[in-house]
Amino acid sequence: MNDRCRCVAQAVFTAVFLCAGIVRAADRPTTEDCIEASDASIQASIAHKLRAARAHFLVCAASSCPADIRKECIRRVDETNAAIPTIIFEAKDESGADISAVRITMDGELITDRLEGTAVPIDPGSHTFVFETAGKPALTKRFVIRESQKDRNEVVVFAPAPTPAPSVPVAKPAGPLPSTPDLNASSESAGLGTQKILAIVAASIGVVGLGVGGVTGALALSEKSDAEKVCPTNPCGATDVDGVNKWKDAVSMGNISTVGFIVGAAGIVGGAVLWLTAPGSRVEPSTQIGFAPGSIRVRATW
Repeated sequence: MNDRCRCVAQAVFTAVFLCAGIVRAADRPTTEDCIEASDASIQASIAHKLRAARAHFLVCAASSCPADIRKECIRRVDETNAAIPTIIFEAKDESGADISAVRITMDGELITDRLEGTAVPIDPGSHTFVFETAGKPALTKRFVIRESQKDRNEVVVFAPAPTPAPSVPVAKPAGPLPSTPDLNASSESAGLGTQKILAIVAASIGVVGLGVGGVTGALALSEKSDAEKVCPTNPCGATDVDGVNKWKDAVSMGNISTVGFIVGAAGIVGGAVLWLTAPGSRVEPSTQIGFAPGSIRVRATW
């Protein structure tokens, strides 16, 4: 029984050692891998991507690589380590307390998700860093990193999260809303208003018309009296030129007087109607105006 267990144990250990040897052999880069890593490291160094260059140098520095390539890559690893700048990040809250659970990305690439107080390798150049932690607004900063600069210290302070504004309840009115004042009515009551002003103008024209009608009526009567002295009857004879002219003047003055009285009466009546029907007036008149040759008839009811 013991011999059987011993045989089994030997078989297990043999399998483990064989597997380990296979894994070690698989991890060793081939000559082709070494050449590709060496070329890639040179391109990365030219582009100032020193972290990627160092990763390639470590591949071609493996013991399975050709001696000349391996020797050059080992030398370049030391040079690149010296050229890679490092930053020590510190994060604090508004009270000055340290924050360690901070996620940092550089140009969209994750650098670290936790601060341990150790230096973080960074490629030289201008980079945009975003700092994020739970419950705080994210911070964005831009730094210009110099080659070979070691243990640069950068402190970021997170501001407190914005406090949401409290909602204000809208009070409902207890009773009906007050009526909106009529601005037009207020302006009409404060002054005469357009319609009442037009009423005054119409009445003024009416007064002037009555005055013209009265004056020209008096002149027409005077002209008629003079015409009757020269020619008692109208029309006069064709040879009586003076009589014909005087009767023409009398008739013209009479016509002007008639028009003046008509315009005057229409203006006064129209002014009265406009005044009484203006906004704010409580009187609603009904007016009828009639015209006849040489006369005007007005009828109004209130």
